[in-house]
This record gives sequence, structure tokens and C-alpha cells, in this order.
Amino acid sequence: MKTATVTEFRSKAKEYLDQIEQDNDILILSRPKNRSGFVVLSMSDYESLKETAHLLSTPANAIRLMKGIKQAQDGKVRIRKLAV
Repeated sequence: MKTATVTEFRSKAKEYLDQIEQDNDILILSRPKNRSGFVVLSMSDYESLKETAHLLSTPANAIRLMKGIKQAQDGKVRIRKLAV
């Protein structure tokens, strides 16, 4: 995670954005006088966060996903071909 002030970001926006994209990282922009800051991240990281939040938005789905992860970690999976 990188940090910068809004002024620093404004003067080097392209470099910061290229670095965020290259490193799959986020940038925290701070503002003076205890004002709320900003988070800058790539579109793909943003979409990933949205999808994860959606998948975990209901307790039943979250439990089912956690159960599936545990089964995969325990080697209790079956690989199947997708019907086309």
C-alpha cells in the first residue's frame, strides 16, 4: 500500500496510476486538517472487491463458500468437464 498527499498525486498522477496498475496495489491519498482521504485502485481490483462483497453478502452464501474452500483445502474436490 502506497500513500501520498493529494498535492503529490496531482503533480505525478500518471506515474502513480501506472505504478498502481503495474503492482496491483492501492494508493491512499491523505488530506490536511483531518479531512477524509481517498483510495485509488485499479478497475480490476475494484470489480474484484465488489464481487467478493456480493458473494459474501448473505450468511447462507458465505457459509457455503467457506465450506467449499475447506473442502478444496482438504483435497475433497472432484474435477468435472463443463457441458457446452
